[in-house]
Amino acid sequence: MQPGDDFNANTATAASALQLWYNSKGLWDTTGWWNAANCVEAIENVIVAENGGQYLKVLNKTFDRNSRENFLNEYYDDEGWWALAWIRAFDLTGETRYLDMSKTIFADMADGWDSHCDGGIWWRKDRRYKNAIANELFLLVAIRLHQRTPGDDGTDSYLNWATRECAWFNNSGMINSQHLVNDGLNRLCENNGRTTWSYNQGVIVGGLTELYKTTGETNCLTEATAIADAAIATLNDGNGILREPCESGGCGGGDVPQFKGIFVQNLAGLYDLTRNPAYYRFLVSNARSVWTNDRDGLNHFGLRWSGPIDSVDAARHSSAMVPISVLAEPVTADLVFAKGAGSPGFNHETGTPSGALAWTCSPNAPRGFMLSGPYLESLAHGKHVVNFRLAVNATSHASDKIIGLDIREVDNGTVLAAKDIGWKEFAASNESQDFSVDFVNQKTGDPLEFRVFWNGVSNAPVVTLSDVTVDGACNWTAANLSHEIGQLDGANAWCADPVHNRASGFLAKGANARGVPAGSHEAVFELKADNFNWDDSKVATLSVVDADSEQIVASRDVLRNEFSTTLYQNMTLKFNAIAGHRYDFRTFWNFTPHAPRLTQRSLMVK
Repeated sequence: MQPGDDFNANTATAASALQLWYNSKGLWDTTGWWNAANCVEAIENVIVAENGGQYLKVLNKTFDRNSRENFLNEYYDDEGWWALAWIRAFDLTGETRYLDMSKTIFADMADGWDSHCDGGIWWRKDRRYKNAIANELFLLVAIRLHQRTPGDDGTDSYLNWATRECAWFNNSGMINSQHLVNDGLNRLCENNGRTTWSYNQGVIVGGLTELYKTTGETNCLTEATAIADAAIATLNDGNGILREPCESGGCGGGDVPQFKGIFVQNLAGLYDLTRNPAYYRFLVSNARSVWTNDRDGLNHFGLRWSGPIDSVDAARHSSAMVPISVLAEPVTADLVFAKGAGSPGFNHETGTPSGALAWTCSPNAPRGFMLSGPYLESLAHGKHVVNFRLAVNATSHASDKIIGLDIREVDNGTVLAAKDIGWKEFAASNESQDFSVDFVNQKTGDPLEFRVFWNGVSNAPVVTLSDVTVDGACNWTAANLSHEIGQLDGANAWCADPVHNRASGFLAKGANARGVPAGSHEAVFELKADNFNWDDSKVATLSVVDADSEQIVASRDVLRNEFSTTLYQNMTLKFNAIAGHRYDFRTFWNFTPHAPRLTQRSLMVK
C-alpha cells in the first residue's frame, strides 16, 4: 500500500462528490434513468463501508419519489438495474417494501420470456432484439430473489427461472471462444459479434457466482472465473487499468460511462468468494488509478480511469467510485479500525505470513519494518490509542529491546508517539499481549502510518504480530483467533457458509486472554449474516469460557431473525472475570443446508 490508499476515506469523499448531483426528485442530474439505479448501488457500497450511516436516507428518498410506476418502462434491462438496487436496499435496511418492489419488477421482466431463439427475454418490449445484458440481469435478479424468499421452490420459483436462464444463456452462443460475452443475438439467433462491453462480462460473472453460492455447482464458479479472467486480460489499457473498447476513440452517449463500475462490482463479489490475489491486485490498481489520474479539483471522476479526465457526470463518477468503495473494509462505531497484521493493507519489509492473517519474525529475520501502513486518513481528530497484539514463543528476563512501535504522520514524517518493547515485558509464551501507544491525531489530510520495527536482536524469540486496532484495550480480529471451520472473506473478516463448510464447528475461538481485569465485563462479537429472513433457526452459539477450568461462564444462542440487516451487529455476553484467569471467546456456527453465511469481524471486551 501507499499514501492515498485509505479506501474508506476516499469512498466518503467520492460519495460527497456524487451527491452534489443529487436532486429533489431523488435522482441525479447529468445522467439517465437506468444510470440512477447504479448511482443507488454506488451509495449502497458507501453504506456497507460505513456499516450504516447518513446515506440510508438516500434509499428512502429515491424510492418514495420514483415508485409510482413501480420502476417499470419499455426496457427490461432498465428494470433489472432497479430490481437489483432494491434487493440490496432490503438487505441494508430490512424494509420489506424494497424486496416487494423487486419482485414486482421481476414479474414484469418474466413477461419478456418467449420461445423465440428457444427462450430468453427481450431487450425491450417491442421484441426486436434479444441481447446479453437483459438476460444476465434476469438471471442475477432471479437468483438473488430466491436467496431472500423462504420456501421458494417448484416450476414457478425464482430458482427455477435462474437455472432456466443460465442454461439458455450458456446455449445461446453469446459467450464466444475467448470466454467473452458479445452484445447479443442476430435475427438468426446467432452471436452477433458485437462489442464485448465490460458490463456484459460483469453481470454474468455476478449471476454465476450467486448460483454457485446457492447450489454449489462448481461449473458455475469455473465459468465465472474464466469470463472474469478473460475480461481482465483483454479489456485493459496495457497497464492493468480497465478500459472499454471504444475509449481510444471516445465513447458517445450516456450509457457506456456506467459500464466499468458494473464489471468491478461483480468482480469484487467473485473475489469475496475466491480471494484470488490477481483480482485483488486488479481492484487496487484501478482504485489507485482513478484516485490519482482521473479526479478533478471537486473530487469528481471521468470515464478514462487511467486518465486524463475527459468530462464529469454522475454516470462516470458513480462508475469510477466502485473500485474504491469495494475495497473499503467495513468500519463500525465501536471499533473504527481493526486489521490483521498480515492484511494486504499493510506493508512488510521483513518477516513472513503466519496463520490466517498474522505476521511473524524469527531470529534470523533481517532488521526492518515487520509492518508499516496503512496510511490512514479516515481517523477522527483527537486522542487515540493504537493497540498492537504481539506474542513470543518463549519468555525471558532479558532487557533487550526486540520491537519498536511508532505512529507517524506520513507527509511531514513527524513521529507522534513511539515505544520500545523489551523481551522481559512479555508475561507468557504463545499468548497474544496488548501493547498500546497513545497519540493525538491533529493534522488534517496527513495520512497516519503505524509501524512495527524488528530490531533483529541476537537470540531473540520468534515474535508474532496478530492485530492492529485503534481505541479500546481488549480487541481481537476474528481472522486471527483460532478456527475449526471457515475462511477469509474479501474484506479480511472470517466467515462460514454452507457451500464451503459442510459441518458445524467453531467459526472463531480463543484469545486465551490473561489480561482481563477482575470484575464485570461485556464480550462483544461483531457479526453479520448474509440472509436474515429465511427462518428463525439457530445460527450460532456464543460463549465465554474460563480457559483455566474449561468452565463456560456465559453463553447464548443467536437466531437468524436477530439479524435485522446484512450489516454488522453487536451480539453481547456479560460475564464476571477472575483476576489472573485466562478467557476464551467462542463463536460456534450451526450448519444446515440453508444456513446463512455468518461473518465475524472482531471480538471486543468492554
